[in-house]
Amino acid sequence: MGGRHAKRTTWRRRGMAGTTVLAALAVTVWVVSFLRHGGCAAAEADPAVTGRAMYYQGADGHCSISGGELYASVSSGEYAGSRLCGGYLDVTGPRGTVRVQVVDSCPSCRSGEVDLSRAAFARIADPGAGVTEVVYRTVRNPELTRGLAFRVHKGSTAGWLALQVIDHGNPLSEVELLRDDEWHALDRGSDGYWVAPRGAGDGPFQLRVSDVHGQRATVKGVGLAPGRVQRTAVRLYEGAKAAEPVTASPPAPRPLPLSAEGVRRRC
Repeated sequence: MGGRHAKRTTWRRRGMAGTTVLAALAVTVWVVSFLRHGGCAAAEADPAVTGRAMYYQGADGHCSISGGELYASVSSGEYAGSRLCGGYLDVTGPRGTVRVQVVDSCPSCRSGEVDLSRAAFARIADPGAGVTEVVYRTVRNPELTRGLAFRVHKGSTAGWLALQVIDHGNPLSEVELLRDDEWHALDRGSDGYWVAPRGAGDGPFQLRVSDVHGQRATVKGVGLAPGRVQRTAVRLYEGAKAAEPVTASPPAPRPLPLSAEGVRRRC
C-alpha cells in the first residue's frame, strides 16, 4: 500500500473626495492581500462533517508519508489527487476526540467516511465495534513542533525533479520553484510529490510553499539530495493558536455491517 511515484506531466508555468476614496480602496486592497498571504494568521474552525469511521491496518499510504500511530485515509473525493495529504483532521466519536494526519486515500470509502489507524480509532470508540458514527473536520493551523522539511525523490536528477513538503500543517495549494528569476508552479502528483518534469538543474533550489488558507513561505538552499529529508526553521504560520478540537457530540451509534474482525479491507 506504499505511495505511488508521480507521473511526469507538463510543467505549468478627482479632488479631495476622490483622493479619500482611492486611499480607502488602497488600504482595503492592502489589508486583503496581507491577510491572504498569512499576516496575523488566525486559527478558525472549518465546517464539521457528520459521517462514520472505520479502522484499517497499514503503514505508509498514497501520500508517501507516515503519520506515526495516529493517521487516517479519506475518500477519493476528499483526497482529490493528494490535496489533503499531510493535513490534519479532528475526529470525534463516542469516547472523545483524536487528531490524525491524512496519509492515504480510501477508494472504497464514500463521502463522509474516514478510515483511521487502529490506535486512533481506539481513542474515540471500541475497536470491537469496527465502525462508529463520528463528526470530523479539517484542522486549521495545527500546532507543530518543527518547521518545513523537504524530501527530494530518489529518482530525481538535474533533468527531472520531484520533491515532497513535510510538516506543513495545513493542506497545500501550491509549490513553486524560482528559476531564471521567475516562479514556476510545480505539478502536484497523486503521491504527495510536486514535480518539475523538465528538471530544475543541479540546485540548490529556492521554493515557495502556499497553503489553502493563503499563507505562504519561501525557502532557500534546498539541495538536489535524493532521498534525504532536509529540515528548515521556516514555518507557514507563526504564533497562531490551533483551532479547538471538535466538541459537537456525534449521533448515537447504531449497528452497522462489519467485515471480518471488524477491520476494513483496503483496495
